[in-house]
Amino acid sequence: MTNKVDNVNFFVNFYNADFGNEEYKEKRKYYSSNKAKDYLNYVMTGIDEMKKLDYVEYMDNREKSRGVFNQNGVLSGEDRKNLRENLRTTKSVIWDCLITFTSDFGKKWCDCYEQAYNLMKNEFPKFLKSCGLNPNNIEWFAGLHENTDNRHIHISFFEKEPQRIRPNKKGKQFSIGKLSKTAILNFKPQIELAVTDFKAREIFARKQLQEHTKEQLRESSGRIINNKLLALANKFPPTGSLAYSSSNMQFLKPAIDSITNYLIEKSNPAKEAKEDFINLAKYKDEMFESYCKRNHCKKPYTFERKYMQDIYRRLGNIVIDYAEQIKKTDSERLMLNAKFRKQKIQQKNKLWSEVKECFYLADKFAYETIKAFAGHMDKLEELRYKNLVEQSESDFEM
Repeated sequence: MTNKVDNVNFFVNFYNADFGNEEYKEKRKYYSSNKAKDYLNYVMTGIDEMKKLDYVEYMDNREKSRGVFNQNGVLSGEDRKNLRENLRTTKSVIWDCLITFTSDFGKKWCDCYEQAYNLMKNEFPKFLKSCGLNPNNIEWFAGLHENTDNRHIHISFFEKEPQRIRPNKKGKQFSIGKLSKTAILNFKPQIELAVTDFKAREIFARKQLQEHTKEQLRESSGRIINNKLLALANKFPPTGSLAYSSSNMQFLKPAIDSITNYLIEKSNPAKEAKEDFINLAKYKDEMFESYCKRNHCKKPYTFERKYMQDIYRRLGNIVIDYAEQIKKTDSERLMLNAKFRKQKIQQKNKLWSEVKECFYLADKFAYETIKAFAGHMDKLEELRYKNLVEQSESDFEM
């Protein structure tokens, strides 16, 4: 007995057509897309739930696709529609598989679409062959779920042309779904080896460098980096693609690379990740060079240069995305400032109108006061004159 937990586990179930009790038939309907909420929908839902609130991760990112995929990459809406139609009409066994990883192992070696896709594309056909199946006759789809601590990949597949047909005791035809137990057990160490081999380490190093760069952008709220990003965004062409490799962005590559280098130099983890990535490329160059010498051929290119061009493209697109966001935020700020200035001018004009109205009312009040006072004085003068006249008449009568 051992307390050691396997880094990888692999489970397989299968569902025949027109076979078994009602509960079994309901499961077949679920996996064959003969229900509104089918297995394909479940795989999609689990992928959607893994979204994190991060701008670069979940905008229309140029680097990272996520979704249900097959050997050709992420399935489009039309691909999923065709897949459902094939699932509904197939008479083949439908197999349901699950690859699970322990928490730490999965988060390191199968934590993104690229890692899961490379694993499935390269290793799953080998597993099918070991089970006596023809990979070219198999239609499969998979999805990486990151919505739990234990990363896991859901897989479903079936034969395009059912070849595992056997008659049962009643003479009815049905497909044999049981796979080799040895093949299933052997697939576990093959998965672990595959996700930690050279290609996997290369993907991991690149992923680490990208994550540390994003972290620097998230945490670098200082004036220097914001000014660099804003200055870059203000030079973006008004039309066309803003992707790092697009033709109309070529003149901005030095500026983008300069920001990328600045971010890497500001972060020790990013510098270490870059160094790891370069060392892996150099190691691959040494291996490739020795291979070329043995085969008496000229080395066509260096992996270090090729890999660094690729990583600067990826990091450059991250910088571009953040620069776009900074520009959008700055534009909103300028619009608010303009709106505020306009409001201030309107308030000032309104206040000045009110002041002028007060001056007018004050002048009018003063005029009316003087007019009333003058009228009052005229009345007093009239009364004084009248009194004098009456007094003079009285003296005359005496």
